[in-house]
Amino acid sequence: MQRIVLTFLLALTLFLDEATLENTTTHNESASDSVGITVSLWNHNKNDAFKQRINLVPFNHLNITVTDIPSDIWFIILQIHTFQYNATIAYNNELLDKESSRSLFGSNIGLYLKTHNVTTPLQVFLKHNNVYNLDALLVIVAYDQNAPIPGGCNMEFDIEVAPYQKLHIENEMIIVDSQPASILANRSLIFCEINPMQHKMYRLYLPRQDFTPETYFEAIASMLTTQNILQNGDEVPLALMKTLMRHIYSAYTGTGSVYAVIATYGNYSSAYIPIFTYACSPLVYPETCQILNDTFAKMICALVLIIGFLSIIIGHKYASTDRLISSCMMGGIFGYILAISINDYNTAINMLIGSISAILAVALTYPLDSISNCTFLYNLPLGFLCSCIAYLYAPAWMFYILENNLLFWLMFASLMVTIAILLSQMPYIAKILTRVVFGSYFMIIAIDYYTGSNLKYIILTFIRRITISEFRLAFVYPPYQDAGMLLSLL
Repeated sequence: MQRIVLTFLLALTLFLDEATLENTTTHNESASDSVGITVSLWNHNKNDAFKQRINLVPFNHLNITVTDIPSDIWFIILQIHTFQYNATIAYNNELLDKESSRSLFGSNIGLYLKTHNVTTPLQVFLKHNNVYNLDALLVIVAYDQNAPIPGGCNMEFDIEVAPYQKLHIENEMIIVDSQPASILANRSLIFCEINPMQHKMYRLYLPRQDFTPETYFEAIASMLTTQNILQNGDEVPLALMKTLMRHIYSAYTGTGSVYAVIATYGNYSSAYIPIFTYACSPLVYPETCQILNDTFAKMICALVLIIGFLSIIIGHKYASTDRLISSCMMGGIFGYILAISINDYNTAINMLIGSISAILAVALTYPLDSISNCTFLYNLPLGFLCSCIAYLYAPAWMFYILENNLLFWLMFASLMVTIAILLSQMPYIAKILTRVVFGSYFMIIAIDYYTGSNLKYIILTFIRRITISEFRLAFVYPPYQDAGMLLSLL
């Protein structure tokens, strides 16, 4: 009996030990921060992009496995688009914590994966080290053997085949770089020596000051395939004086924009991974998404609004004073330009210098009011404003002309002088036009601070053209959205 009891106790002890070990192993697996997603492409239409929203907890890893790849698919571009935070994607799990030629860090990233003659599932690894949940969009775009390989002739980026783009913001400009595409020669060799590829850039604007993830992901999803891009994007002309794979844009702070590239060879084309920017940091530094942030700037806006309102309502009763408003604006603009050119102070100091210059311009112009032959000089500011509008909203085909400084200034000055001369032939109408246009514009640029339209860039773009050396190469056409349309009608 004693032997039976001892045997029972020994067996019970072994059972409990084994149970404890089993529980410990299960706990370790559940504590692991690595999860996985398996994507089957068996019924996938190669003309569409596979899309899946994912959300990762802080410091999370994700293993992405692609299976059931049809034999007519020769390669895929696997993409990760994150909202506001960066992540790392790599071919190998061990490379997630290293800088290498097989991993990539950013918010609009992806990898080229060869699928032809590959019988095993493909794996890609994702990681993020943010303290917040990562909201992301997983995208897979498939191509056949005739499609160009985006970034296949890469010579500058870190990864051998670079289907992605690089974007950085510098001096009020958005600079987007990509690498040339390649084609398959004899179904195996990548042909790059004489690149016959055609590359076209496209851009899509988001509503201004819309920083929601839903709008962001909708915009990205609308620029993934060549069909999407042609349908939703606006083609951007190439700069003649820069490399074909670099594009420069004027930055419109707080307005989201998506940039995409289509590579075409014969009748076949493929799309690069789209890239996105708000030209500011709405989550980390929300103040960067406003052009005027300080109290002094708000005071100037209020003053300009009052002047514009009074000019429209009672300006006809004080014609001599009303005519000085245009001179005031011209003096303020060139004073602001001078302040930036000499030393780029903060916005408040630049605006103060511009205000002093405006007062000086009024003081110098006032004695000319009694001279009847100075009508031409009074009409020059209106000609200047019309030239600024023409520059900002010029047709895309004129970009090749406007990027040349000599041609730009000849056209700008010719238009300004021509308008001033024409208005001088009808002084009564010129007075009314000047009062209405400048009074309205003063009100618009003040209200613009609160409504968030892009009409202020009529003047800001001209200032950038003078003060930023490379800005002549920037494509400037701004978004003309609901707020701008409403203010224009008013």
